[in-house]
Amino acid sequence: MRKPLRTLTGLFTNMQIRRKLLISYFILIFLPLALMTSFSYKNVSRDYEKQILHSADQSFDQAFTFLSYKLNTLIKASDVIYFNADVQTMLTRDEHAFGDDYVQQNIDRQKLESFLSSFQNAEDVYRASLYVPGWLMYAGQNFNFFDMDAFSRTKSYEALLASKDKVSWLPEHAIANNNTNLDPVPVISLLRKIRNSEQTTEIIGIIELNIRKDIVDEILQKANITNDGVVYIQNSNGAIVSCSNMDNYHRISPDPALIQDTRNALDTGDAGMSWNNATIGSGEHVVKTRAIENTDWTMVTAIPVSEIFRQSIRIRDLMLVLMLVCGLLSYGLAYLITGATVKRILLLKKKMRLVQEGVLNVEVQSAIPDEIGELADSFNHMVKRIRLLVQEQYQNGKEIKNLELKALQAQINPHFLYNTLEMINWKAIDNDVPDIAVISQSLAKFYKLSLNKGKDIVAVEDEINHIRAYVQIQNLRFDNKIKLDVRVAPELYACDILKLILQPLVENAIIHGILEARNSQEGTITVTGRLERGEIVLTVRDDGVGMPSEQAESLLAGGIADPDVQGYGIRNIDHRIKLCYGQEYGLAYRSSPGDGTEVEIRIPNRFR
Repeated sequence: MRKPLRTLTGLFTNMQIRRKLLISYFILIFLPLALMTSFSYKNVSRDYEKQILHSADQSFDQAFTFLSYKLNTLIKASDVIYFNADVQTMLTRDEHAFGDDYVQQNIDRQKLESFLSSFQNAEDVYRASLYVPGWLMYAGQNFNFFDMDAFSRTKSYEALLASKDKVSWLPEHAIANNNTNLDPVPVISLLRKIRNSEQTTEIIGIIELNIRKDIVDEILQKANITNDGVVYIQNSNGAIVSCSNMDNYHRISPDPALIQDTRNALDTGDAGMSWNNATIGSGEHVVKTRAIENTDWTMVTAIPVSEIFRQSIRIRDLMLVLMLVCGLLSYGLAYLITGATVKRILLLKKKMRLVQEGVLNVEVQSAIPDEIGELADSFNHMVKRIRLLVQEQYQNGKEIKNLELKALQAQINPHFLYNTLEMINWKAIDNDVPDIAVISQSLAKFYKLSLNKGKDIVAVEDEINHIRAYVQIQNLRFDNKIKLDVRVAPELYACDILKLILQPLVENAIIHGILEARNSQEGTITVTGRLERGEIVLTVRDDGVGMPSEQAESLLAGGIADPDVQGYGIRNIDHRIKLCYGQEYGLAYRSSPGDGTEVEIRIPNRFR
């Protein structure tokens, strides 16, 4: 117990100040609301349960009484028919004496039809019929009269004979409509055996009284006061006689055994007047059952417990919504209140993170001279100091690189000038040809573009002309072994670029690529240029000897220690580009032995 408590205490202690305050406010607001909601829900649910069960009880009893009245009306009508002397006389006539007496049979039929019609009305007895001996001429009428001989071969007749009850009941079936032009009518039928009054063992006919099923259904529908509950009548075989809502019945799917205890209670004098809890399907229900006298029917009502508590659940949900609204309002107020305290701390924290990510152009405005204000002033002073130090370091690094460049130029230019002048000297002595003029012009152009009046930024076009003059001079030296192929898009010519970027790369391609690969054959240097997503991409490719990929990577990583070889000048160019344009720009090498070398230069697109 102590360990979890210690863990929670540690978590709360390490939380931010605003979270601590918000959690405290939530506890103080939601705890009383939760207790009030729980107390209210219990009281309301208990009262509402009593109210809905009382209403359901009254509706159930009223429907039971009315239904019993309807059924007793049919039973009393069957008594009148059963004990009627004319019925006894007509059904006990001798077949030999009256089998061919169609006049008397017709008189009997008319008299019985009139007698049966007197019982028929739309509300109680929809139709009264008799099953008569098959030899009678009107036995096959199939409206008020039916052939008892044919009926005796059915299971319904066998069940009627086996029953010891006064009457038997047939489940739902359809009979012809009293108005022959309309569809058949679903009915529930009462069957009763008519015995010979002089010889009671002899069955001389059967009474069938029909009540419309929709009348019974309507009675049950009025008894069902809930939306998801169901009231239904079930016979002793488990068949449904009538139901208030078949969709609800199938959804609830009650067990037919629910009524068994009610039938047993009826035999002991207890009619099943109370509500019982039962698990039906996957839900809890309250169930009430009651057996209907003179039938094998049981009237059952089942109400989901969830529907009984639905109103109280609505109140509970309303309370929960109220809790949520209060919580949100309190959270908003707490957020505003705590915001006044911690807003400046969060701002200072945000600015510190920006400095941590390398953004130094930040400042915290604070007009309140409290502890947080003093922290903000100290932070501003510290950031300014760091910014000055970074700028100072940047300027120092830039000056160092410029000095390195000038030192490189001081080393390269005299050496190149010496070789060129020596070549001019030998041309003049040995050949006495006008090539001397070409060499002199190319050399003049080369130095003019190299110096550029002391400016570090030149146009791409000037840089291209610079390498052309350089290659022309080298071709005079190496007997035109070098071919320069320039494929730079014309729209790049006016763009700005650092000077002396391409010439060292072209020089490396000649000395360390083409001349090392071929002693007598020609070599090609291809210079391309394109715009790519707002950036200038220049490539210098040669078809010389190439080098392993590890060696190409080491050129920019400082793997070559000798400052006289190509790595020094390449790293110098890369550092200059990064200092001028940013760390995301610079050189990239791709090479493999025998396939030549390609250098990619990537700088931002800038125009003069």
